[in-house]
Amino acid sequence: MAKKKSNLEKTVDKQKKAHPVAFLLVVLFLVVGAVAGYFVVQYLTKNDRFEIIGEQTITLNIGETYEDEGAVAVSFGRDVSDRIVVETDIPENEIAEAGRYYIKYTIDDIRYSGVVKYRYIIYLEEAPSDSQYEETSQARVLEQEMQMETDMNFEENAKNFHENAEIFEKNILRGGEIVNG
Repeated sequence: MAKKKSNLEKTVDKQKKAHPVAFLLVVLFLVVGAVAGYFVVQYLTKNDRFEIIGEQTITLNIGETYEDEGAVAVSFGRDVSDRIVVETDIPENEIAEAGRYYIKYTIDDIRYSGVVKYRYIIYLEEAPSDSQYEETSQARVLEQEMQMETDMNFEENAKNFHENAEIFEKNILRGGEIVNG
């Protein structure tokens, strides 16, 4: 024999069933909240940035010194540049060896977590003379021309490949013979 439900159990069962209008309102509020949140975040972060001040690559001769211009960071409308951590592999004393050195900028901030910016300092043995500069420039021009020619050959080969692929698609191999359609 089935047990009769008490009034309390009947009320609980009614409450378990959500009214369709309530469900619609929940979805509507969720969508409106998400859209509003998106626009609020866009407004709060419109002027945010984390960038190096000045040039990213600096070329100097050995014996010259470089005074770092630093970096700037704005997160959620606040200047957080004081949180920037600067690391470098440039020796503290005078540079004695030509080479490429770096200055690394990181920041402890939720918006830029994991973002790293680099400035490269290139030290040269000596300033090139005019004839060395011309030779270097000519070599760079030849290198660029060769690269452009290679790129053009690659593009032409790719185009030919695609044209041939279309021809092969139109022809079907049946019983060892190529047959159209």
